[in-house]
Parts: sequence; structure tokens; C-alpha cells
Amino acid sequence: MIDFKGITEDIATPSSMASPGVSGSGAVQVELRQAVDYFKMAMEYLTQGRFDDAEQLYRMALNVSETAMGMDNPAIIGHLEELSNFYMNRAKFVEAEPYLKRIYALRINSVHDDSYFESLASTIDKLAMVFERTARPGEAEKLYLNLLRSQEKSKGGQDQTTLEALSRLGNFYQRTGVYAAARAVFEELLEIQANVTGADSPEVGVVLSSLSVVYGKLELYMEQIAVLERQVQVLDTIHGGCGLSLASALSRLADVLSGAVRLTGCNELLERAELVYRRALSIYEKHYGPSTATVENLRLRLKKLSN
Repeated sequence: MIDFKGITEDIATPSSMASPGVSGSGAVQVELRQAVDYFKMAMEYLTQGRFDDAEQLYRMALNVSETAMGMDNPAIIGHLEELSNFYMNRAKFVEAEPYLKRIYALRINSVHDDSYFESLASTIDKLAMVFERTARPGEAEKLYLNLLRSQEKSKGGQDQTTLEALSRLGNFYQRTGVYAAARAVFEELLEIQANVTGADSPEVGVVLSSLSVVYGKLELYMEQIAVLERQVQVLDTIHGGCGLSLASALSRLADVLSGAVRLTGCNELLERAELVYRRALSIYEKHYGPSTATVENLRLRLKKLSN
């Protein structure tokens, strides 16, 4: 159990205790300093492995902040996050849920400043994780759909925050195994992103990478090859024929081509796989040298393909 007497002694200092007669904003500031003292002590307890004691201190700090500023004051969001993060870091999703819901409600009704989307999306990601880990994917889906609709309404269909919301929805479908829905989202995102940032932009390369994974899960190997070839083209344009990200994309393309060879026995695919493997190998050798594990592994894959 927490030694409340010890805690009281620790915070009973001129900077964290109210003097008789202190009122109004001064009293609020004293209470907030007290909450900060509780948070600091909770962090110290965490380093000592005293998790139950730290949890109680986080709760006490939040209670003080709520009393000082009000339950619906956006200023308490940081204190709610401290407690929700404590639970999330320990996979206590049920305990974290009510605090994340409060943060979500406070943020969605807050002023839409420059940091609005980023902070709201971060909260949605955490709350969606809670829903996913507690077997409620439908509730997580609603969060991402609402975020997308909100951004489309306020920013339009081609704003970067709207595209980020669309990407989050696609990532949700991908990690929950709803690959047909993920395919539809990423194909739409690819078309819009290419129009907004250009066909050879890094942002397009990221979407192509996600789409290639989805095609692979759906066993649409020719479509997967096509998007990987396009990703290689994008990275080739960006990096000028070299770069480890290009080599990595070439390796993935060669692996998929190799798998297609085994399925179809097509000599044309075999020749393409060999050329792509060799190009990836040359880039890796320039960066890592001729005898590293990455290079040796790629040589082994090339040898197996030839055999």
C-alpha cells in the first residue's frame, strides 16, 4: 500500500502547499503544482517497480487536476494521458478505455488549431487498439471512418490530413485481415495521392508498399508485381539508381517474381527475377561490401532461383 503519510511529507513544501487564505487562481496553481508533484513521484515509483503505488499516485494527480480545472476542461488532457498511457504500457486495455474515451471527447470538441488532427488521430489510434484488443473491431472501424468523414468535410478530399485519415483506415483493415476493404482503400488513396503529390513522390511510394502487401495477402501476384515495379520506378527516380530503400524494394520484387516462377514456370518471369536480384545485389555490395550477411543471403536466393 502507498505510504500516504510519506507522500504528504514529500509534497508539504512552500512550492506545493497552499497557505491559509490563498484563493482563486492562486489556489488553482497550488493544486496544479501538487498534481505535478504526484506525477513526479509516480514516475519515480515506476523506476522502482512499484506499479501499484504509481497507479494510485497517477489517480490522485488526476483527481487534483479535475478539482482544480473541471472535468471537461481540455487542460486536463495531459493528465488523462498520463494515466491512460500507464495502463496501455501494461496492456491493461479495459482500464485505459474510459480515460481514452474522455480524451477523445475533449479533443473532438476542441478548437481546430494546427495540431488538432495529429493529436486527435493519435488518440484514435490508441482507442482503436483498445477496441481491437478487446474483440470490438467494429467500434475501431467507426473511429477511423468518423475521422475520415470529418476531415473530408472540413478540409476536402485532397487535403493531406484527409489522405492520412484514409491511410489509417487502410492500415486498420490490413492489420485486422480485412484485405478486400484494405485493397479498395489503398487503391483509392494511390489515385488521389498521385494526383496531389505527383506520380513519383515518396508518399506514392509508401502507398504502393502497403498495396503490395495487401495484393500478396489476396494472392493477386501479378497485381503485386505491377505495384512493386512501380514502387521501384518511384524510388529509382528519387534516389537516382542507388540507395538502400531501392535495393530493398528490388529484393521484394525479385522475391515475388521468384514465387510467381514457381507457380507458373514462366521463363520470362524467371529472367526478370534474375535481373532484379542482380541489380539489388550490386547496390547492397556497394553499400555493405561483398561478404556481409545481407549480400550472402541475396546470393543464396539468386542461386536457388537459377537451380
